[in-house]
Amino acid sequence: MQRPDPDPFDVIVVGGGFSGLRAARDLRDAGQRVLLLEGRDRLGGRTFLRPFAGHGQEVELGGTWVAPRFQPHVAAEMDRYGIGLVEGQTGVPRWRWGFDAAPTSAFPLEGDEIYELERAVFRIMEASHRVDPSVPRDRQDLGDLDVSVERFLAGLRLSPRTTRFLAAWGTLGSGAPPEEWSILNALSLMAAFDHSAWAWWAGVVDKFAGGTRTVVEALARDAAPVLELGARVVRVDQREPGRVVATTADGRTFGAAAAIVALPVNVWRDIEFLPALGPAKATLARDGHPNRMSKVWVLVDGGPTDTICFGPGQDLLWLSPEYELDGATLMVGFSAPPSPLDVTDPDAVARAVGAYLPNARVLASDAHDWNADPLARGGWPAHRPGTLSRDASALQEPEGRVCFGGADIATRWIGWLDGALESGARAAQQALAVLRDA
Repeated sequence: MQRPDPDPFDVIVVGGGFSGLRAARDLRDAGQRVLLLEGRDRLGGRTFLRPFAGHGQEVELGGTWVAPRFQPHVAAEMDRYGIGLVEGQTGVPRWRWGFDAAPTSAFPLEGDEIYELERAVFRIMEASHRVDPSVPRDRQDLGDLDVSVERFLAGLRLSPRTTRFLAAWGTLGSGAPPEEWSILNALSLMAAFDHSAWAWWAGVVDKFAGGTRTVVEALARDAAPVLELGARVVRVDQREPGRVVATTADGRTFGAAAAIVALPVNVWRDIEFLPALGPAKATLARDGHPNRMSKVWVLVDGGPTDTICFGPGQDLLWLSPEYELDGATLMVGFSAPPSPLDVTDPDAVARAVGAYLPNARVLASDAHDWNADPLARGGWPAHRPGTLSRDASALQEPEGRVCFGGADIATRWIGWLDGALESGARAAQQALAVLRDA
């Protein structure tokens, strides 16, 4: 019997980041009626472009960098919408190394430690050649590589200082301590960069012309979904045959024949799925990923325009110049555990900058605390040991009429904007299959 009041939508997309917008756009291209439910008062998810602390210069408070040479989905969207690329700084920077109490310009390794570093980088690149980034990791024989970064580095038999140096670079890419995330996550990204350790470094410099908002607006314009902002979904119920019902925190309900959940995995735990999620997704929802990176922008008077600061001995793991603004230098910094730095505390940020640049004066700072944000609960994913080699495929599979997207469960570019686009495209195709089989 036909339902007397059929739902006006074919698919509900939960989450208006890059993945959800890509899914909505692809579904619209396929002629489907889409409802997009977004918990924030804006689109973009974990990307967030806004003016810096009351100034005219816009800054990216979340996801930023792209490498279209290596990232086919990013390149395709740039071509489709005519979006240009702003290339990063190409000059040779000076460095301030913060490995000890007092930062210094001297490279933190010396003598045999430099030979150790060379050997270790070769071994890491060699291990990355075992990873095919186009295939989910559980479909490859990679269990021995799905161990903590700490354990992997211990197997290289390096000196403590060389180990600390490499672990710090890993934390910069993961936002997590070396004992909490898997080297397979890192090797997967290196493999995506054509197995180049240098490309991983050099690839984190280029940005969309006009910022991430340019892509968000283009996708949203093309997708043209019925959009509900401020609609945080707390329940996804598919117990009724042929129908999925999404319930928001304010009690509204929306129905459709299929749904796509395109949210960070760290917020899956805040949604009641009926029936319950399968074992792989339930485990990830319970445990989450450990990335607790914080990003902060600081306007510095008397700061350098050509100096990068880096080191695990400071509250700011990374600090580098990005723009000139009102005669001062606008710098971007990152802080990760075990640092307790609160990037929303201007005084604490000023002290952290002063540790590297004692003669500089911080005029202003600006940040969004993704760790305290209930719609993110952390940064991009750094999967725990054992997750990818055991559950990668299951994390991507639909559960009944509910499909899943998001950079966190991408195949190739895990945690990157390209991965968000990839997973959104996959989820859209899965939802179309659900509709065909209805």
